[in-house]
Amino acid sequence: MIPRSPTPKAPPRPIEERLLAATNLAGTFYAPARGKAGHVREAIGPEAEARPWAARLPPTDLRHYYGLRDGAWRDDLYLSSGASDVRALRRTLALDGVAGPGPRILDFGCGAGRMTRHLGAEAATGEVWGVDIHAEAIRWAQTHLPPFHFVTTTTAPHLPFEDRSFDLVFASSVWTHIGDLDDAWLLEVRRLLKPGGRLYFTISDAETLDRIAREAPDHASNDHVAALDAETGLLTRNWRAFITRTTPWKQRVVYDRDDFLAHVARWMELRAVIPGGHGWQTAILLAKPEARS
Repeated sequence: MIPRSPTPKAPPRPIEERLLAATNLAGTFYAPARGKAGHVREAIGPEAEARPWAARLPPTDLRHYYGLRDGAWRDDLYLSSGASDVRALRRTLALDGVAGPGPRILDFGCGAGRMTRHLGAEAATGEVWGVDIHAEAIRWAQTHLPPFHFVTTTTAPHLPFEDRSFDLVFASSVWTHIGDLDDAWLLEVRRLLKPGGRLYFTISDAETLDRIAREAPDHASNDHVAALDAETGLLTRNWRAFITRTTPWKQRVVYDRDDFLAHVARWMELRAVIPGGHGWQTAILLAKPEARS
C-alpha cells in the first residue's frame, strides 16, 4: 500500500491580515479597502463638495442601522435621528442650567458624524471633534463633513487630547457597548473635561430590558439575554452589570442603574438621570467638579 502524501498546509496568513480580521483588537482601526500594493484615500469630488450637508450622507454600511425601517434605508430618518438626539442633549443641558454645549465639544463614538453634523453653529465659533474606532466611518466623515474634526482611536482608554480640553463630551449609545475598561474610559473622559464640564451619555439598564421585552418581543436582544441566563444562571440572582455576546460591535452592556450611578458619583457629580431619554436607553448627565482636577 502506497502511503498517501500529507495534505499540504496552507501558508500562514500575514500578521497584518490577521490583525485586520480581529475586530475585537485592531480590525476596526484600519479602513478595509486595502490591496497588496497599498491603498488610496479618496478626495471629495467637486459635485459632492457642492452639496449641502443634508445631502452628504454616508453609505448605508456606515450608518449602524440608523435610518433603516422595514428593510429599507431612509435618508430622512437617518438625518432626523441625529437631529432628535442632539435636541435631547440640549434639553438635558438646559435642565441643568447650562445654556449650550460650549465652545469645545467631543462626540465620543461619533460613527460617521450622525449627531456631530447637527452642531454646525458650535463648529462655526468653536471646535467640534468626533472620535470612533470605526476607521472607515471616520475617513468618510473627515472627507465629507468639514468644518468638524474627526480622528480614529482604539479600544484602549486613551484619547489624543490634552487635559481639560472640552466643555462637553457626549457619548450616545456607546457605554452600551464598552464591555471592558468602562471605568478607565470614564476616567479618561473626566481627564479631558474642563472643571465644570459635562459628560452626557446613555446606558442600558433593567428598565431598558423591560421596555424591549414589552414593546418589541421579537427583538434579538431578548434572545441574547435569555442565552446568557441559560449559560450562567446569574441573571436570576443579584447582578451589577452583564455583557451579552462579544466584540465591541455585537456586545450589549446592561447595568443595574442605582449601583452604576452610585459607582460613578465617586468621581463626578450626578446632574440628571432620564429613563427613556435616548430611545429605550437611560440618559445621564455628569459634571466634573470645579474644585479638583
